[in-house]
Amino acid sequence: MGSNSQRSAVNSPYPSQFSISELEGFSGVKAHTIRVWERRYNLLDPDRTGSNYRLYSMDELRTILNVAFLVGQGMKIGKVAAMSPAERAAKIQELSTNKAGVGEVLNQLKLAMLTFDEALFRSASEQHRRLEGFNALVEGVYVPLLEHIGHLWHSGAICPSQEHFVSNLIRQRIVAETDALPLAPNAAGLYVLYLPDQEIHELGLLYTNYLLRSLGNRTIYLGQSVPNEDLQQVSDLFDGPITFISFITTSPTAEGMQRYMDSLRAMVASPKCTFWFSGSQVNRAPQLKLPEGFRTFPHIRDLIGAFSSAQA
Repeated sequence: MGSNSQRSAVNSPYPSQFSISELEGFSGVKAHTIRVWERRYNLLDPDRTGSNYRLYSMDELRTILNVAFLVGQGMKIGKVAAMSPAERAAKIQELSTNKAGVGEVLNQLKLAMLTFDEALFRSASEQHRRLEGFNALVEGVYVPLLEHIGHLWHSGAICPSQEHFVSNLIRQRIVAETDALPLAPNAAGLYVLYLPDQEIHELGLLYTNYLLRSLGNRTIYLGQSVPNEDLQQVSDLFDGPITFISFITTSPTAEGMQRYMDSLRAMVASPKCTFWFSGSQVNRAPQLKLPEGFRTFPHIRDLIGAFSSAQA
């Protein structure tokens, strides 16, 4: 059964019933295992369509997420199934407190996304931040969450508004943490963070800006959709070395990446300026011949590792 027909079956601003394949996508539990748990332990009681397709409620999605977490922590499925929802919640709280609970935090954030529950998103995030720190929250929880959300969005399991909801909450969190850091106006060197013209996906850039500032670097954050001419103007205003950092998700495309880099190097020709790029379009670009002073990184973690190692 297609996801569009499921959405029309319920009068709701967000999906409140899910196919078994969507349960699998959210929880990571195979559809076969879900059916076994349903049949053997009566964990779930899905509705049935006229064509006999299973439709699961939000509560049943929560059940699968919670059971999967506890089983993943080493508990036997029979013991977990025999627990009441309140007992499962208490056990999850205990394990989350003792073991940092990355899996449970991710489950809670997925539920917060589905129900547009900002309070749940904030409380789950804050619990993990207190235990592990802000960097671990972003790199260990938010990055995997966003990657998973991307897969769910492309499969039609969630709607764009849910992705925007989560992305903006993460954005607010990173901006607040960055704003709390002291400035470093006298630091040697300068990092300029920007996105190319028509590129708007800035979470990776925002987090990189936070990390650079947390290490005592001076940064200038230009943000989304910056023309090459603006980068040239920044270059002309400063004498010292400048590292321009960008993440390219949609624009320019992989096919236009070589042309973009060459034109950027021609416009910002000073050898004091270097460029660090990451993002999906960079990774897809065929046989790039990097201009002098350009570096590319397969993942944000690789880029972060580069400047962290340089300052160690």
